[in-house]
Amino acid sequence: MFAKEMLKQSLPLIIICGIGGVVTGNTLGAMIDILKEIPGLIVVIPAVIALRGNISTALGSRLGSAYHLGIIDAENLWNIELKQNIIGSLVLSFLMSLIIGVLAYITSLALNVHPDPLKLLSIVILAGVLSGLILTFLTIIIIYFVFKRGYDPDNITGPALATFGDVFSMLCIFGSAVLIGGIN
Repeated sequence: MFAKEMLKQSLPLIIICGIGGVVTGNTLGAMIDILKEIPGLIVVIPAVIALRGNISTALGSRLGSAYHLGIIDAENLWNIELKQNIIGSLVLSFLMSLIIGVLAYITSLALNVHPDPLKLLSIVILAGVLSGLILTFLTIIIIYFVFKRGYDPDNITGPALATFGDVFSMLCIFGSAVLIGGIN
């Protein structure tokens, strides 16, 4: 019975995750001109995508553990534990985006690509913080609905947040590059 319930909870989500991968790939394909205009941005993409997926899934896992421990539930979601986890997630998003931007610039120089350091760093920080805000909000929504439905958050939050992290990170990189890079 446990395997049947896990399949019921996970299969639709896994299908959605596959579609999310296609959307992420299509967004990257649409960025060809931007990648030519802003050298070094290609170095950033895997790191920012991994960053968002890791931070949001860690947040989801911490909230799932808090649920299993009885610290939070659907009626008691907005407590100090949730608020501290949100703040920690957003601070991590900013700091890691800054570090990724600096490392991407250094890596680009080592590969003999000379991006504008301020532009590259600004794009990475804006994309990282914006996707962090979006994914933190989505994490809370997913956790709330998972609790309400009585599902095990461990079956839902990891795959959902990893996929949403990929999709929204790529869209935020694209949007930040267009906004900061001045590309049409």
